Amino acid sequence: MNHKLKYILLFVNCLVCYVSYGQTDSITSLAYDLEPVYIQATKLPKPWVKAATSVYQLPTIVKDQLMQNSLQEYLLHSPSIFTLNADNKAQDLRISIRGFGSRAAFGVRGVKIIVDGIPETTTDGQGQLDNLNLGIIERIEVLNNGSSALYGNASGGVINISTINENTFKTKDQFAHLGLGFHAYGGQQYQLTTGAKKNNTSLLFHTNHHQGDGYREHASFQSINFNLRLIHEWSESSRFEVIANYMNRPTADDPGGVDLETFMTSPRSARDRNLQFIAGEAVSQFKGSLRYSGQVSDRVNLVSYGFYSGRDFVGRLPFENSGMIELQRDFLGHGTSLTVDLFEGQTTWKSLVGYEISAQLDDRSRFDNLDGEQGARVLFQDEQFYNAGFCMINDVNRDNFTFNAALRYDFNQIQVQDKLLDNGDDSGSIDLNDFNYSLGLAYELAGAKSLFATYSTSFETPTLNELSNNPDGSGFNPNLRAQSANHFEMGLKGYLKQQSSFQVSLFSIASRDDLLPYEIEKFVGRTFFRNVGSINRTGLEMFLRHPFTDRFSVATNWSYNRFRFTEYELDGEKLCW
Repeated sequence: MNHKLKYILLFVNCLVCYVSYGQTDSITSLAYDLEPVYIQATKLPKPWVKAATSVYQLPTIVKDQLMQNSLQEYLLHSPSIFTLNADNKAQDLRISIRGFGSRAAFGVRGVKIIVDGIPETTTDGQGQLDNLNLGIIERIEVLNNGSSALYGNASGGVINISTINENTFKTKDQFAHLGLGFHAYGGQQYQLTTGAKKNNTSLLFHTNHHQGDGYREHASFQSINFNLRLIHEWSESSRFEVIANYMNRPTADDPGGVDLETFMTSPRSARDRNLQFIAGEAVSQFKGSLRYSGQVSDRVNLVSYGFYSGRDFVGRLPFENSGMIELQRDFLGHGTSLTVDLFEGQTTWKSLVGYEISAQLDDRSRFDNLDGEQGARVLFQDEQFYNAGFCMINDVNRDNFTFNAALRYDFNQIQVQDKLLDNGDDSGSIDLNDFNYSLGLAYELAGAKSLFATYSTSFETPTLNELSNNPDGSGFNPNLRAQSANHFEMGLKGYLKQQSSFQVSLFSIASRDDLLPYEIEKFVGRTFFRNVGSINRTGLEMFLRHPFTDRFSVATNWSYNRFRFTEYELDGEKLCW
């Protein structure tokens, strides 16, 4: 393929034009004389124009007109986001931001997902979205830059999601919405969202049932989700909330990928091996959380949360050796932060200090997959990933300047205990601690515009699943290291004609010890991982949104990305470019 055709295809794939029609939204009807829109994903809330980093707010005002098949439909506004597997319920949506997350065989890796202030990404950096209720998403913020100084492990990018809350009751004390959706190939979706408020207590409930046969053979799925949210406001500045979420997906078949010849002759067919081994999964999960936020004094605010998640997973992969997985996971954690207004007046200084602790406890078994039937157990082990992170974040504003600085240190301890000792003890442990920081500067120009620049770092440990795949046949691979990256970006953002918002960003990222997948002949179909070298990522992002009226707006974004290896190590030999 010649270079011109590559760039044309790149432009077509990255340019997204989106026309929305819906209710009035603060994002698309901003004017200079209105309150600024505050960004929450940076942990210290600040006006979007003063945020010294690339951050995109994605409107959800037309969510009732979307199919709501996956989060992909909501992420089209943000440049440099690439998604795959939106229609494969067995592999879940894969998300890449500026290249981070691209190594995922399924689900999300390297990108931090936060829902209503609670981590959805597990301690080892994995993220599944099958328990996310799309119909109640109220707001999405995307940080495209490396954010490990804020969120720790696997924060090459951040997706911060907020669902409907007590603001729903500004004009009513109770409501009920029923949604029905039907699409081709047996697709059916039923949703119910209801809520009530009495005095200072709000209760919100949502349930969703989705099923279908899929376009391709062996692609059927069925799932049901429940979400309950209770919010009590003690005062204007303090609130307490409880969230309970349950998801059950008893069926999610995986048709796999086929070669071009098969696709051209029979585009709806499944891969032969996926049919032979009945590839797919079944999963159920419960998650509960408590969160408090309130004012301790005039200048001190406290936020504290705790959560627990239990997940049961059964997967059938399209190969025999170790092709069937049973996983029971416990994921729990707690975090607390204090925000202090140190100075007020001509110079303002806000500082946040906090900690986060979490634990991921996996009970993993692998069996041979005998054409869809469970064979001999070949792996049986307990896996633990413990994290404790401590951070400090500072925002200083004087005149037109805003300075941001963040520091974080993470203690990560990984342990694997082998419980199948017939072939020896493959237990092991490893510590992957890391220090990260970020420095940002924004200068506000006339007309609600600003120039910004940020330098930050990020790191990403191997997941427990990746550490449990050792090419020598044992259960634990102690040779894997965390990959790390240095991020630099600069740009211009702001408003045009009082309402149109725009952002232009230029970035350069240098990463080391990148983890990449590979296969070997001895274990056909299984994926292993190794640290292979260094990658340089450069790119340009552009974004524009214009509201023609309060109910009609147009948004477009474009990105150019150039990712290449600067060093690649294979079998002990280093290749440099």
